[in-house]
Amino acid sequence: MSVLNEIGSLFARQWIAGTTERDAINAALQINSQGKSAILNYLGENFTDRKRIDNSVRIYFDLLDLMRQKKIKGSISIKPSQLGLHVSQGLFYENYLKIVEHAHKLGYNVWVDAEEYEYIEPTHRAVVRMLARHKNTGIGIQTRLRRSSRDAQRIARSNGLIRLVKGAYNEPKPRAYTNREEIQENYAAIMELLFRKRARVMVATHDDTLILKALSLQKRYKHKVMFAMLRGIRGNLANKLAEQGEDVHIYVPFGEEWFEYSLRRMQEGHITLLIRSMFQQ
Repeated sequence: MSVLNEIGSLFARQWIAGTTERDAINAALQINSQGKSAILNYLGENFTDRKRIDNSVRIYFDLLDLMRQKKIKGSISIKPSQLGLHVSQGLFYENYLKIVEHAHKLGYNVWVDAEEYEYIEPTHRAVVRMLARHKNTGIGIQTRLRRSSRDAQRIARSNGLIRLVKGAYNEPKPRAYTNREEIQENYAAIMELLFRKRARVMVATHDDTLILKALSLQKRYKHKVMFAMLRGIRGNLANKLAEQGEDVHIYVPFGEEWFEYSLRRMQEGHITLLIRSMFQQ
């Protein structure tokens, strides 16, 4: 194993639940015992092989069934390119619909993860189309992107769930804000806009300034939102928010394809937070 793989494996154990659905369920049970909800995500993206795509659908069905069986408080989060969007929008929507309908029957929400820029428009079209049939779904919106205010309003008009994130995919300047201050300012602006619209919002960040602003906006608009953080990062803060009565969700990835995910999180800048968190928990 290379040094990079060894480092990735060390940190992966902090934020990845394991490789199987059972590992994800065990992590969710622990999170639930702390008064928080779990967002479970099966790792993998850009699938073109039909067997891998079909297997992803099966895993999400099995996961939802296990969640119901174990009475897990939480939701799931899917990746469009994992469910066939890299092949065709039709294939993705077909699989997305199957999962949303199964989740609806069992009483769970389905998040759609934000992915690379090429997938954003077809993904949003699919989510808006889905929201005309089922309201137990929504999407992650990356505030580093210049288009995101428009996208957030589009989903809010359809009464969809909105998970507001800074974003893990680097994009060129014409498409995205490229420095931390601009991304943070755009996050705050979109968040306040969604509060005014009384949208169904999840504030997904580890940023103290943005969390404090969200708490302030809750009081001003008398509108409660959800909070979300990654497993293994700032657990003390997540616990504190939960103890204060906030609706806190922890994003829990699992699966064999942990390395690319872990590398992207480290490149995104979470490595410093992760190291601190390892000594705080």
